[in-house]
Amino acid sequence: MGTVSLGKIAFSYKGSYVGASTYFRQDVVSFNGDSYVCLVDNTVGVVPLNNPTKWQLFAQGTAGVTNAAGELVYNSGGALAALAPGAAGQVLTIGANGLPVWGTPDVRSGTKFKRLLENASIKVNNRPYRRFGGIMTDNSVRMWGNNENYVLGDGNTFARPYPVRVAFPPGFPGAAKVYVDYNYSAYCIDLNGQLWSWGYNGYGQLGLNDTSDRRVPVNASLVASSSIFGKTVTEVVVAGGVEGYCSVMVLCADGTLHSTGYNGYGQLGLGDTTQRNQFIQVPVVSNVVAARMGRERYTAAYAVQADGKLYAWGYNGDGQLGDGTTAQSNIPVQRTSGTLSGKTISNVFCGHSAAYALDSTGRLHAWGTNTTYGNLGCGNFANQFTPLQVAIGVADVYTNSYDYPMVLIRKTDGTLWGAGAGNYSANGNVAGNHAADFAQIPVGNTVTKAAIGGTGSYNYCLALMQNGTVYAWGYNGNGALGVGDSTNRSTPVLVPIALRTVQDIAVYGTSSEQCSAFLFDDGQLCVAGYGGSYANTDNNGNWIGTPYPVIL
Repeated sequence: MGTVSLGKIAFSYKGSYVGASTYFRQDVVSFNGDSYVCLVDNTVGVVPLNNPTKWQLFAQGTAGVTNAAGELVYNSGGALAALAPGAAGQVLTIGANGLPVWGTPDVRSGTKFKRLLENASIKVNNRPYRRFGGIMTDNSVRMWGNNENYVLGDGNTFARPYPVRVAFPPGFPGAAKVYVDYNYSAYCIDLNGQLWSWGYNGYGQLGLNDTSDRRVPVNASLVASSSIFGKTVTEVVVAGGVEGYCSVMVLCADGTLHSTGYNGYGQLGLGDTTQRNQFIQVPVVSNVVAARMGRERYTAAYAVQADGKLYAWGYNGDGQLGDGTTAQSNIPVQRTSGTLSGKTISNVFCGHSAAYALDSTGRLHAWGTNTTYGNLGCGNFANQFTPLQVAIGVADVYTNSYDYPMVLIRKTDGTLWGAGAGNYSANGNVAGNHAADFAQIPVGNTVTKAAIGGTGSYNYCLALMQNGTVYAWGYNGNGALGVGDSTNRSTPVLVPIALRTVQDIAVYGTSSEQCSAFLFDDGQLCVAGYGGSYANTDNNGNWIGTPYPVIL
């Protein structure tokens, strides 16, 4: 067998490249963090970088690729490349070309809740049926539970035991407020003040110029023939109760009010009883600062102007328009009867068959049906079809969503008072009697917010305190009080939330199928109560008696 000589194979490291030095084949130098081998003898003054006839890359380093703190080095397919640091909150992902890029994905493990459904967490008397959700810290919307008529906005009707992302289209700017009514319709005001709607639309309540249900959100502000086209929406007003026949109003930044949907009793305020499928501006009222709608179908509507004038219209069979009659009104009419005369009204509230107006001095005025329950808090059980003053020093008012009417008032001194239906002692009456006089709820004087849940006599209440604790009392058959059992409470008890601070509370569900939500200051959301249709996110549909974390 012959022998083949390969000659001498050796590399000689010469240190850093020096332009005045002479280099020979197989000499190795370092330049800008990389190593190069010389290919030609007597090479002088030829820089290794980009001179393949004289030098060949021997070992690539990173000094010539990255010089900034936080940069990442990756293989671009032909060489090493640097990726500049991403922005706060971004994660490393793969782009369309298969190379790493910084991005903001739809799902992040660090996403938390920052705002709950408006009509469950504020003093609007409408409660979603077996479903709940809210706005996340990334401004997306997540919802779970009953999904009839596509109300969860994820494109189908399957009930969800975990929060699903509402399917807004690409480019959606993020949610500012979200509303989900009892009857499977949903609304969202985005960060640009445009209105989106989805779900059930049998009465045209989505404002999309038809009566077709929507599987996913549609931008109602882009309906050119709608009166909200080109306007900034600030609030959605949904009717309360469980009767169906949906009507809705929206308030815009310019103080105009607009309505659509069912109009059998003139509740749209448009001068007739004709149903509408898109938003029409409500006449007469202007510079509106607050608006409310009462029970569904038999709906009365209210608006307060910036000048302190109160207007009411719609159904009046229970005397809730405050004009001393039971005749409906198809158009807004200023209300000045009784103790409202000469008063500057700052806010208005309404329930099943009554209304309450708060004036600029903190005096509360009430009117409507009052027999049986005494829900006006006026000291007797007689109907009052013209307004009466019922309390002073009032800061806020909370009403329940349908029948067995009761009311809570929070006074300026931080105390909480109740009147009306006494079932399960929700009104604060330990004996469970209906009460026509306001009585103080024994929770102290640092109440910042309250809520009334349940319908059909199954009333219960929550009170949020200044220190982030919560008291609960009333009906508890499905554990909605969050106190660890299903025993009713005739007096307030502290919800056992150890070492946590609650920043918001909400109630949802109807009848005895009720739930409570507790939003902590770190963005964690816990719920307690009824489990049907996964209302409390329990996979087996069981009730939960203590606040249980919602798993994203």
